[in-house]
Amino acid sequence: MPAPTSHTEAQKFFDQIAEDYRIRSEGQVYNVSSLSFSRRQDIVTGLLNHTPQGGTVLDYGMGPAVFGPAAARRGCCYIGVDISQKMIDLAQTMNIPNAEYHLGDLAVLEKFKGVADTVLLIGLIDYLEDPAEGLRALARAVKPGGRMILSFRNRRSLPRILRDTCKAAWRAAKRESHESGTAFAAPVLERSFVPQRDFVPVLREEGFQDFEVRYLDCSPVFWKMPLPRPLWRLWKKADEIFSRPFLSMFCASGALMASAKK
Repeated sequence: MPAPTSHTEAQKFFDQIAEDYRIRSEGQVYNVSSLSFSRRQDIVTGLLNHTPQGGTVLDYGMGPAVFGPAAARRGCCYIGVDISQKMIDLAQTMNIPNAEYHLGDLAVLEKFKGVADTVLLIGLIDYLEDPAEGLRALARAVKPGGRMILSFRNRRSLPRILRDTCKAAWRAAKRESHESGTAFAAPVLERSFVPQRDFVPVLREEGFQDFEVRYLDCSPVFWKMPLPRPLWRLWKKADEIFSRPFLSMFCASGALMASAKK
């Protein structure tokens, strides 16, 4: 039997974490992981407001339609794509107006060329086997003058180095795959990126310009350490203050928005 591909492992992983993902997206837990999740939601939702009223948002790797409500508030058509049926099932329970959902991977995008005012790729490019291929496929779903918004792990950061070192030690100690509710222990890819090197050249070739990068996760802590609610809020405010480009070496993650030429 052939070894499982990263795609197969990612599908299993996202099926497994679907409920936890939903709980974090709804702000029902207070820990370091949910804090990062909340900061990313705030940043992406703010960037999503560039979508014209009544436009189309294509959310690739949508999870439980985390950004569906924000799209609906702008009167947008929301197209969600995910490889996890459990994520789609959770999304459908939200009854988001003018929304449709598709189970599948990059091949699904063939039917959506040039239809989206905004394409979202949030929390997923880290897991793609060929990130450049994924970017190109998603870029072709964007209308002229539209936007792509993606999140990424920051390769040039101290938290990334610490996480990768700890993860390598964990796997060496275990010497086998384990079912896990965290990407840290699961056998999935966790790539990290330098936006100007890894994203901008590919997107320029696809006709994009005006790149904007925001950072988050200005902290060396990456596990699900629980936090009292007041400390959680204080920590989040500190992250808003300190997550700046000149401090990006301390920021584990970021989000990039690229605009397509009209």
